[in-house]
Amino acid sequence: MTTEIYIGTARFQRIAAAIAALEPCWFSGVVTADQVKLALGEHGDIWPDSIRRDVDCAV
Repeated sequence: MTTEIYIGTARFQRIAAAIAALEPCWFSGVVTADQVKLALGEHGDIWPDSIRRDVDCAV
């Protein structure tokens, strides 16, 4: 497991921009934790440990 503390500035800016651009969920009216998780994963390749088992099973 990678436990980086610091990430490159360009990567940080890309992730921050993706999170800042999130639109509120049409149903709840707020940005959800799942939206943030997807933005982190898709734009920064940072995924929560909670999905590791699902990913390991899919591979």
